[in-house]
Amino acid sequence: MKILDSYRLLITPLSPTHIGTGESYEPTNYVIQDDLLHEFDTSTVMKVLSEVDRAKLFDISNGKPNAEMIKAVQRFFYERRTLFMEHAIQCTPVLRGVANLYDKRVGQTANQEADGRNVVNRLEIDRTSFNSITRQPVLFGSSMKGAIRTALLDSINDAKPLLDLTAKKRKENNEELQQRLFQYRAGKFELDPMRLVQLSDAAWQGDDGLPATQVHLAVNRKKSVVLNEQGKERKSQAESEGLYQILECVAGWRYRAFSAQLNFQLVDSFSNLHGANLKLPVKELRLDMTCVAKACNDFYIPIMEAENQLMQVRGYLNETWRNSIQQFLTAAKSKMQNGEVFLLRVGRHSGAESVTLRGVRSINIMKGKGQPAEREATAKTFWLAADEKDQLQNLLPFGWLLVEILPLAAPAEEWMQLKTTCEPHLSTIREFAEKISKQQAVLKHARMLEEARHREEEDKTRLVAAEAARKIQEEEEYKARLATLSKNMQRVEQFINLAKQRTEQLLGKKENLNAAFHTAARSLAKDALGSGDWNVEEKYAVASAISGWLPRVVTGIDKDQLKKLNLNVLYDNA
Repeated sequence: MKILDSYRLLITPLSPTHIGTGESYEPTNYVIQDDLLHEFDTSTVMKVLSEVDRAKLFDISNGKPNAEMIKAVQRFFYERRTLFMEHAIQCTPVLRGVANLYDKRVGQTANQEADGRNVVNRLEIDRTSFNSITRQPVLFGSSMKGAIRTALLDSINDAKPLLDLTAKKRKENNEELQQRLFQYRAGKFELDPMRLVQLSDAAWQGDDGLPATQVHLAVNRKKSVVLNEQGKERKSQAESEGLYQILECVAGWRYRAFSAQLNFQLVDSFSNLHGANLKLPVKELRLDMTCVAKACNDFYIPIMEAENQLMQVRGYLNETWRNSIQQFLTAAKSKMQNGEVFLLRVGRHSGAESVTLRGVRSINIMKGKGQPAEREATAKTFWLAADEKDQLQNLLPFGWLLVEILPLAAPAEEWMQLKTTCEPHLSTIREFAEKISKQQAVLKHARMLEEARHREEEDKTRLVAAEAARKIQEEEEYKARLATLSKNMQRVEQFINLAKQRTEQLLGKKENLNAAFHTAARSLAKDALGSGDWNVEEKYAVASAISGWLPRVVTGIDKDQLKKLNLNVLYDNA
């Protein structure tokens, strides 16, 4: 008995796509150089910094947690960016406008509040969803399933308005609408038809060697021209306030970059066996691949066409992108009609129309400062992907995906038409890939030199430590040997030890006549000759030590100089 109907989904992003996770690149774990974001693990920071820099970072971090401290931390990492680039764990392309903002604003004040407080550019970059092991992007199954759910609900609702709940003196809310359309009650989620649909996260499978993501600006633009009292075009509230977002996005036109699995639970046979006792969605709403593909195409294609038309009229849309989309959708029409391919929209800035149903849309429209928001049937602005924050042309929409449907076990034949359409849009990402390759070669060489320098320093440190240990051992041995000797022989050993120390200190040179060591030799010889406390063996040791070491330490020591010390008398008495 077959219990699952399973499909493999091959997904091609058609435009920049960002599915957020709440994680960000922070200025303390990335630097930007030459339009490339270099991410490094914060655990490596202390390893690569010098002792002086570690102390400086510690001092900054222990300061008062205010705007000045944040700026100081940002500047600290920015000024050492080359060092951190050498230890990057990932390199991501950054569009020119983002790189310019970073260079101008890192470690600087963004603006000033009315009370005089500084506002710091925090420079967080919102990350798109990614696999923490491979560090490649993923498309969450929950996001895609939510988009499918919206299309299915819209298909059932068929642009009808919300019901009036007479008893409650209001219209039905979103949850009540979904329960009515999908025929389940609050708390009875087992009757929700989407319960029988499982959609995995879509894993990255791009193998072309190109970067998987790039960093865009998201900018807000008005959908229609609105003139102010002076007859000039009124900007959106976000434009007026200079608001923008910095988002990491999966790049558009990445051919079959993701793969996912979609399962439909087949429960008809079970319901026949168990009858009404089995809690299942109503039979008419038990979904299959055909109805999902049709609902998505019926819902999302008109939205794309309407948006593209409106953006073209406003002059916002990148015409190359628009032409490619138009030509491809025309060429793929038969596949869409046959339920082999469908369009989907996911992630941030998908547009209010893509996440609400026709006939019941009530979109929150923000007014000017101090004015209450209003509810309307259509959004008044677009959020679009840009290279520069003031850009008005060559913008792109967010979140469009093309989904191919294949039997789970069937091999995937190339869709050359799609592949050919994608190729011309990859020139920028290919340039980034080449730049990354060249830069990484330079950084690899720099890292090798740095590692060699560290090894050399470590070797020196080990040698110094070994030498210190040797000297300590020799000193201990010397003291132990002295303890076993007579008082006179201890003086001889001390003289020999002094000779060795002076030899090391002089580094191949010699001490002058009548200096400290020469004086010490005369004093030792005189004591050995004049005192009756020295025995034969001790006198011989004095004569041998002086005749052996004095010429090696003192310049000008010849036979005459040695004769002045009466060493022959010490030898004769020995």
